Amino acid sequence: MNSSRERNVLIATAALAIGVPTAAVAWVDHRTEQLADRLGSAAGVPARIGGVDADLTGTVRLRDVALGTLVEADSIEASVALESLLDGQLGADEIRVAGPRVSLEVDRSGDSDLARVVRKLAHRGGGATASTKGAHRVRRIVVSSGTLTAKIANVAEIAADGVELVPDETGVRVITGRLRVHGEAGGLRGDLELARSAAEVSLPHVHFGRVLAVGGTGSLYVAGEKAITLRDVALGRLASNGSLEVRAALEDGGVARELAVSIDPSFAVTLRGDRIPLRPFAPLAPKALLLDGGRASGELVVKRTGPALQLTVDGSVEGIHIEHKALAEQPIPVTAAVRGSLALSPEAIALDHASLDLGRAHWTANGWWRRGQPASGQVDLRLATAPCTDLLASLPAEVRGPLDGMAMTGNFGGHARLAIDLAAPDGQGVDLTADLANECTVTAEPPGADVTQLTGTLDQTFADGSHGKVGKTEASWYELRRLPGWVPLAFVSAEDGRFFDHHGFDLTQIGKSLEIDLRDRRIARGGSTISQQLIKNSFLTQRRTLDRKLQEAVLTWRLEQRLDKKQILERYLNIIELGPHVFGLRAAATHWFAVSPRELNIKQAAFLAAMTSEPESMSRRVRRAGGLDADSAARVDIILRAMRRDGVIDDEQLATARESGMHFAQTALRSE
Repeated sequence: MNSSRERNVLIATAALAIGVPTAAVAWVDHRTEQLADRLGSAAGVPARIGGVDADLTGTVRLRDVALGTLVEADSIEASVALESLLDGQLGADEIRVAGPRVSLEVDRSGDSDLARVVRKLAHRGGGATASTKGAHRVRRIVVSSGTLTAKIANVAEIAADGVELVPDETGVRVITGRLRVHGEAGGLRGDLELARSAAEVSLPHVHFGRVLAVGGTGSLYVAGEKAITLRDVALGRLASNGSLEVRAALEDGGVARELAVSIDPSFAVTLRGDRIPLRPFAPLAPKALLLDGGRASGELVVKRTGPALQLTVDGSVEGIHIEHKALAEQPIPVTAAVRGSLALSPEAIALDHASLDLGRAHWTANGWWRRGQPASGQVDLRLATAPCTDLLASLPAEVRGPLDGMAMTGNFGGHARLAIDLAAPDGQGVDLTADLANECTVTAEPPGADVTQLTGTLDQTFADGSHGKVGKTEASWYELRRLPGWVPLAFVSAEDGRFFDHHGFDLTQIGKSLEIDLRDRRIARGGSTISQQLIKNSFLTQRRTLDRKLQEAVLTWRLEQRLDKKQILERYLNIIELGPHVFGLRAAATHWFAVSPRELNIKQAAFLAAMTSEPESMSRRVRRAGGLDADSAARVDIILRAMRRDGVIDDEQLATARESGMHFAQTALRSE
């Protein structure tokens, strides 16, 4: 009886082992196209199954399998276990995939098109329930031949050998042998190879949990040239909601520089390093930034929130140079500590808690700028109080220029605030204020910064490059005391209405000039005082650069301390350009009107004062017109009204000047 029963069991087992998979395959093979359609409908993408094979060992093989363009494989084999067949199930213990290819498109949130397909399939399957918890599960999935490749967002490609996937209660554990990553973006190309890796992936959301990869080497290419070599690369994440940490050693002429990268779940990227060479990134930097000898240390965080990008930095740079015609004639070396946060969005730019340390100079800034029209913005700038000598020494020698060697005692610091709102009426669009704590005392001045030389006779380089002696001993000199009051004051009204009230700088005028430049979208006015113009023409070049403006500021401060206002104005009137190759008031009065300066009437004085801002173009207009042209006449009238505003002339003198003619010397009207 027992023998007969055992024989029946063996017969049934054999029938199941052979008949069940054979019948199942015959059924599936007959309906391959229908099965592909159903799979595609469930996944939401077109599916393809080229064919189905089976053998007597219980192995089912699907050939030429594809799920849209997301997943392709040469074949997928399922080994059906004997115990599964005896239980009446077709569950597979092991699945083997040959020649798999995966293409991923990952969005900013970290989600992907493949993850969405997996979730849809899981939803169609109903997910795990109490009734299915005990059901047969695949023990592992193995890439039996070929390399698992995946493309991510058309910027990176991953290839892995020896891949094994081990399903568990929540998803799948992925184990690989050699892992290769290749990526390209803009002018950057990177290659990374790791000896082995492992990761936990939860399903159906395809969320990566713990990750570990070690034994890596890599290279970064900039503009097609190999720029950086990495070794000892390791990456890992110890918690499913933690940051992905990458560690590597950067080769720097035989010295290993530690580099760390952290990517948190919100895709904020943090870079940390110490004395990382910047030369490899020179091809990507603006032309003005020279990085050949530069190094950077510290931390940089880049985070995107919607359309906004935020950069936070806490570090330092050394050995870089900035070369730009707006800054200086020579490249400026920069060694500085930088901290702060910069937020960039389509609507605005915001600078928060920014600081810059240049030697002993500690600058802090906060501000914002709204994009679009009308423009608006605000910036607060502070310089921490520090010894004057240390602050001057903080400037590179290329910036100090003639100030190099100046010795000082005392301290200096200050705060400036600039507010811009071009939606306001004309004249109210810019507000500039400053509060300075200047306790500097100069104890020694280098020859190139000794403003007391302006009280004597000097060799002057004029705006056209010509040279000439200027001073009280020269025949071209004309003393202020010999002039009628309206002559020097016409120049004050035209160029610097608050000349006798300020100490070398007029913030109100600077603000007005800046507003005009912003509204006209061009640099047309500088807002320089007569004192600043005298310094520029006597000690400095005509270049409009940052280094010259800094030198001008210090020398103007010294000028106002060492000379009185009358000395400054007198020197200014004797060097000012007032026509083609015409410098100084005496030469101008002779050239234009064939009179001495003391014989100039009010309108003639206004004409000469009007020329200070455009001596060449105004001269051309007058010569072409053979007299006072309409544009020049309008400019002269502006000066006359300014003279009346400042109390230089009265209403009667204004009316008389307006009605009087303008008779030029014939030699002045001849073409050059």
